[in-house]
Amino acid sequence: MTLAPTRPRTPARRAARRDPLGPLLRTLPDAHREHVLLLRPDGTLTGTSRALQDAFTVVHVPALRAAADGPAGVFAGLLSIFTPRAGGRGVHVECQDEKSGPYRRVYSKPGYAYQASRVYLPTDTTGEMKEEKNAGHGDTAFVYMGGWGGRGGAVDAGFQHGRYGGGAQDDWAPFFLVQQVGAASAVTVARDKQASGAPWRLLAGQSASLKFWVSRVDGQPHVNMTAMGTTSVDHTQSTLTLSAPVDASFDWNPEGGANILKRMTTIGQTYGQQNLQSGSFMRGVRWSDSLIGQTEAAAHLWGADDTGGYCSFPDPKAPEGQRADGSGPKWTVQFVSAAEETDSVVLQ
Repeated sequence: MTLAPTRPRTPARRAARRDPLGPLLRTLPDAHREHVLLLRPDGTLTGTSRALQDAFTVVHVPALRAAADGPAGVFAGLLSIFTPRAGGRGVHVECQDEKSGPYRRVYSKPGYAYQASRVYLPTDTTGEMKEEKNAGHGDTAFVYMGGWGGRGGAVDAGFQHGRYGGGAQDDWAPFFLVQQVGAASAVTVARDKQASGAPWRLLAGQSASLKFWVSRVDGQPHVNMTAMGTTSVDHTQSTLTLSAPVDASFDWNPEGGANILKRMTTIGQTYGQQNLQSGSFMRGVRWSDSLIGQTEAAAHLWGADDTGGYCSFPDPKAPEGQRADGSGPKWTVQFVSAAEETDSVVLQ
């Protein structure tokens, strides 16, 4: 019997085994290193503290764009799986019914690896939003960034609305949904760990900062997000960074390559159970100071020349995009520039 040769265990490989966060932390600026969570290739989490690591869980989405129960069904509906455009750069982004709720998308042309924005996170305590859970379609508000590598590999990175412990305090939890080969993994606060997740849930009714970028860690492409804002329980400023390696076949390029980046506002619904008259609404999601570039150092205000397109579903100009009571379109977008707009949606 002939054994396959094994790779030598170099000092760098041995160090990575002992400290899987070390190579990642060395790529981060000091301001983003305090609270860091890494989704490892084997589907496990490693954090800079046990408290952080224990507060989050990984939700595996085994079949993309397939009906499923619970969080997996909602997350399956979020990922927009697009294919590379024939003879062009990057994936072909389509404005279409994704069977998982209304959405507003702003996306870039190919060639970027960094974006950042301020974004207002509405509160349901003052009538800015309502998720009609009793309708049975999984209505959940999401505000996030992300995009696609040159050959796919969808990533969603941002905030998911929820309630701490089911109580009166509404808040926004970080989430990170990464397409993998044949499946996907979502990192989110576990439903059975709401209390331990509280230090990283952001207060509703504030403008938070959100960044998404592509990097290379020990030769492997990584996608990353950093969320900054006031936490919902202790009302202190917090910074959280989430990172995950991505398969090289998706061609996520830290230098920009054919990456396409996006900003998204949506009321996500369980895939295959869409109801555009569920009674849910969300008003006043203001994106502002949006930056884009190949790197953070080279980032500039997101302009028209950087933009690949805009999409609101359902289309406000189409019959299905109108409210049933005749009071106007379901989507209202107060457009200022490619770097700033305020999004509102009413499912009536």
